[in-house]
Amino acid sequence: MVRVQIYGLLRLMLGGREALELPWREGDTVRSLLEQFQQALPIPVIQKLIDAGGTPHVGTIILLNRRNILHLGGMATPVEDGDVLALFPPGAGG
Repeated sequence: MVRVQIYGLLRLMLGGREALELPWREGDTVRSLLEQFQQALPIPVIQKLIDAGGTPHVGTIILLNRRNILHLGGMATPVEDGDVLALFPPGAGG
């Protein structure tokens, strides 16, 4: 299993849900896990994180085991059984 932790606006959109457990499959990447994540939800939220081309929006932070995927392999970063993916959508404020 892979645990997907949800933060910011996504958590609000999902009624306060903090996390979701997804089954791990051999060959999973951050991209495939985000696709599974969206399929498991009742409302569309993935567009809050990535654009139509599959690139994270400016300000989106995606961490795999507390490491930013931008410093790993980006959306192609391999995901292993037991990993934790944390999703932080862009935010604004001041």
